[in-house]
Amino acid sequence: MNNTNENNHIIEQASHWAVLHDDGELSTKQKNELTLWLLKSPVHVEEFLHACAIFDMLEGIDIDKKISLNTLIEKINVPTFDVLSLDNVGENTSLIEKNTHKKRMSKVWIALAASVALSLFSLYDLNYSSENNVNIVNSDTSNKYTTVLGEQRSVTLSDGSIVYLNTLTNIDIDYNSHFRNIYLYQGEAIFKVAHNPEKPFRVWVGGVMFQALGTEFNVRNNRGKIELTVITGEVALTNQATNNEKLVIKKDTLRLADNSDLDFNSTKTLIVSVGQEASVQPNGVITTDINADLDNKTSWKQRKLIFKNDILKDVIFEFNRYNLLQISIESEVLSRLPISGIFESNDPNSLLEFLKSSGKAKIQKQGLNKVSIDLL
Repeated sequence: MNNTNENNHIIEQASHWAVLHDDGELSTKQKNELTLWLLKSPVHVEEFLHACAIFDMLEGIDIDKKISLNTLIEKINVPTFDVLSLDNVGENTSLIEKNTHKKRMSKVWIALAASVALSLFSLYDLNYSSENNVNIVNSDTSNKYTTVLGEQRSVTLSDGSIVYLNTLTNIDIDYNSHFRNIYLYQGEAIFKVAHNPEKPFRVWVGGVMFQALGTEFNVRNNRGKIELTVITGEVALTNQATNNEKLVIKKDTLRLADNSDLDFNSTKTLIVSVGQEASVQPNGVITTDINADLDNKTSWKQRKLIFKNDILKDVIFEFNRYNLLQISIESEVLSRLPISGIFESNDPNSLLEFLKSSGKAKIQKQGLNKVSIDLL
């Protein structure tokens, strides 16, 4: 195939993908195929940008092709949000207006980043900003993955399972001939598991083991508390498992029927079903919720933080997980203030604005990346 025909073929392929995307949400298979196609050559990326511009998908980003591809790639290192100066914290801007504006801006940068950084999964599956990474693990050997402050990424494993890593997360992947083992040492992850009953998929957090029973679930190691939220399917939870033995689901296996506290020292396995949550406390007690707020627990994939009457102390802890700007509370009374709302996880200044506008708190800058909150 000569160069002209090859270029025409690439243009046709780019147009094909642009049309599919413009028609609606791509299937998982299509997303995978598109990502692999983009990975083959920067020319594919550039032609896909052309095609997207034609369908008005990038909403004005370089439609006239005035910016070179190299310039666009350089811009990927620019953060997708601006940290407001504390001098502007008190501006009378509503939280809803601010979030709407940031959402609109982030979508533009996501589209651009996904194209030129070749991390299309972060656009479709994660809706992350441009610093996210996508890895495809093509072997069954051990792999280690870590995310730093504010970073999120996804890892597609050799069996088709996908692991979504939240900020400050550390995992080991150990696939062998009998088991698919994941060791979560720190942080939080969502596991979207490919079905294979002959090779159990197991997540280990200390001595606690979670075995997928055809499912997608979220696990968080939260200050000594291990939290499991089941998004689809079921997950078996036990502290009696060993690395080289299969977990046998017996007839007397426990299932959640109501909200209750369970003794984790029991030899029985607990089955947690879709929409349910089980949290293993440091003292060995399991607290349960049969009607878990899935939107709340999984909103981090969209870089959202959802609070419903959460105390300010916990709200600030969540923001500090994602941002260089660290917030502290000087008042014990203020730390118990209930907070409700939806925030961008990478926008701590929206919280500061919210608190200042409430008339209950004053904001003081303590250093380059430190802010304290106290009662007025």
